[in-house]
Amino acid sequence: MATNYPMPDAAKVKLMLGLLFDGLDVKPGKKFDIVPPSGSWIGLYVADDGKAVAACAVDVALAAHSAAALSMLPPGIAKDAAKTRELTDVMVANLQEIMNICSRLLMNDGSAHLKLDKVYPSKAMPAALTALLGASHGRVDFELNVPKYGAGTLAVLST
Repeated sequence: MATNYPMPDAAKVKLMLGLLFDGLDVKPGKKFDIVPPSGSWIGLYVADDGKAVAACAVDVALAAHSAAALSMLPPGIAKDAAKTRELTDVMVANLQEIMNICSRLLMNDGSAHLKLDKVYPSKAMPAALTALLGASHGRVDFELNVPKYGAGTLAVLST
């Protein structure tokens, strides 16, 4: 079924996030669970009327690796965060910035506008996000490898 927002391909993901992470490798990925025990993080995107319309989710590994890389924190800190499934405050702030950039993955010249509402850990998803995840019509997953840090999975979902 068609979605209201365009689904990105690997080239678009690499173009957008490659601006943050030099040498980023992007390829199709396997679907991962976005459930509370997973430790994943989800950016919720809303239309101009405030309605939840899309999401970007990252598994705990990509959350830790990308957030640490953005501030050039030591890779060991990222690996520890992925293992414990707990991001530092700095990592959460960095992930917010990364998810803000990910909004561009769901827009093109002909699509409706959307914006990042908030980034949530899977263990604290609000009802609107849970409903959107259950009602999404489109989903695409990518495996990203952040040089010097490690790999993880990004999922893009749209109604």
